[in-house]
Amino acid sequence: MKLFIDYDFIDWNKYIKAERGNKYHANAIKQAEKNYIGYTIKQRYTGKYPVTLTVRPHFQNKRKDLDNFRLKGLIDGLVTAGVIHNDNLNCINKIIIEAVYSDVIGVEIEINESEDK
Repeated sequence: MKLFIDYDFIDWNKYIKAERGNKYHANAIKQAEKNYIGYTIKQRYTGKYPVTLTVRPHFQNKRKDLDNFRLKGLIDGLVTAGVIHNDNLNCINKIIIEAVYSDVIGVEIEINESEDK
C-alpha cells in the first residue's frame, strides 16, 4: 500500500526548540500532524501484520539531515487515521527511511507485510 502525505513535518531541531520554549507548543505540533493525517488519509491497510514501513521524506536540497526527520507524529497519525492498527512491535517491526529530492513537499509511505516475522 502506498500513501502520499503533502505535509511539511517539523524536523527534530525545530521540535526540540519548541519543546524547550513551551511544552504545550510541542504537543500542539504533534497533534496538528496527527489531525492532518487523520482528516486527509482515508485508506486502510488490510494486509497481515507485522508490517515494514518505508518512509520517503521529500527534501528540496541535500543540506538537510536524514536523521533529523521526525517519524513520531507521522506514525501516530497513521494510527489515529486507522491506516494501521497500532505502532507497537506487533504491528510495525521495521522502518526504512529513504530520502527523495524533489520540489514537492511531503512524505511517501509504503506499507508492506514484513518478511521478518
